[in-house]
Amino acid sequence: MTPELDDTLAARGATMTAPGRPLAHTSGNGAGADGLALGQRLGHFAVERKLGAGGMGEVYLAMDTSLDRHVALKVLPEAYASDPIRRDRMIREARAQARVTHPNVAHIYFVGQEADRLYFAMEYVAGQTLGERIASGPLAVEDALVLVRAAALGLREAQRMGFTHRDVKPSNLMIDSHGILKVVDFGLAAGDAGAIGAGPVAQTSMAGTPLYMAPEQARGEAIDFRVDIYALGATLYHLVSGHPPFEADTLDELLSLHATAARPALRRRGVPRALVGTVDALIARMMAARAEDRFASYDELIRALDLASTTQTRPAGFWVRSIATIIDFLLATLGFALITFLVSLVHAGSSGLSSGAILLVLYAVCSLLAIRRWGSTPGQLLFELEVIDYTTGRRPAWRPTLARIIAVFALPALGTVTSATVAGLGYEQSIAGQILIAVIWLANGVMLLWASVRSPGKRAPWDRLSHTMVHYRGATARS
Repeated sequence: MTPELDDTLAARGATMTAPGRPLAHTSGNGAGADGLALGQRLGHFAVERKLGAGGMGEVYLAMDTSLDRHVALKVLPEAYASDPIRRDRMIREARAQARVTHPNVAHIYFVGQEADRLYFAMEYVAGQTLGERIASGPLAVEDALVLVRAAALGLREAQRMGFTHRDVKPSNLMIDSHGILKVVDFGLAAGDAGAIGAGPVAQTSMAGTPLYMAPEQARGEAIDFRVDIYALGATLYHLVSGHPPFEADTLDELLSLHATAARPALRRRGVPRALVGTVDALIARMMAARAEDRFASYDELIRALDLASTTQTRPAGFWVRSIATIIDFLLATLGFALITFLVSLVHAGSSGLSSGAILLVLYAVCSLLAIRRWGSTPGQLLFELEVIDYTTGRRPAWRPTLARIIAVFALPALGTVTSATVAGLGYEQSIAGQILIAVIWLANGVMLLWASVRSPGKRAPWDRLSHTMVHYRGATARS
């Protein structure tokens, strides 16, 4: 299968070339020999200036004289005016983009033909592409996550309408004057407009941008929306790092790197280690070599983007979680003291082991019930914190909640039993036991402190084991 050399422009001007040959460099801004002249009219559109050009068409800024507004006019180059394949592809692009009605997708207004020149008018996005924006350096991680989330929303709508974009990259993502991201250029879109949420689409040619291309797309296999997720992951990497995930001198080498090489890890660049770890893990899943290892839906991807963002989902750190735990423990102690007092009215005395065990069990059961009922323990509620399922972004079900409680209290429970058994004394009389319990709770604190500094999402071991996390209430944005 021979790559179509002029299907798309890659970042830094690199275009797809034949395997084994160097990646060529072209300019998309120069006027072609057959370009439209200033003031030339196509239908009721008056050309003002050229915006860019590529193999799929020339783009001009034009005035819609009927509605007195600016539009972006995409015109099939004169050299391809009689090419039925090119004409069909351009019409298919317009129809695909017109069916996707979403704030994060550029709108199509009109399709026409003038003197054998096929053209369509679309929303003029007065802004810059992400490719232009990162030319001066990487974006802040939070800004990149917000922009990629917006792109995912637009691509999700395209996928719902049965289309796969096939050419997601920074230069096809534009930010308008209001800061809203728009997905543009559906020239390589594949799919069936009549099949909502269509499945895998067979490729008739290998087309796309190699710097961001999924391995199965490069191999010419049947594809679905997950190739766009892969390209969006490569784009996120580029936005955060300042360069594409893989670069090479030949097409063969570049495609091989995408298929088999380990992607370079993100550098911190002054960003908190936990945030970098979260985003790096997110990109790793988006760019998984096998499509089945990527996100299974855009909804799942958008939730993951929200959870990775400290502005969308603010994970709770060491101090607030520690204070909330102390408050919960004090409340449990007061409850235990009340129970002990009531029991003492009937029975005098109790064993040290049972006292320690009862306190621990009371603490654990109360935490379990509170998380299932309110999503938070009383101490967490005081600080507007809640426990959520890391994969769904919602309150965890019984099983993960129980797994979380067991993971949190496993070491303290073991310490309680060990202190009484080894010392042969009651919990209250065993100094060694009290020291052991203190050390165990200190160990839990150290693990939480480590997680707050190093772990993605500030998730402690018990968070990761139960697939949960603790964050501030109301922080997660819903799509």
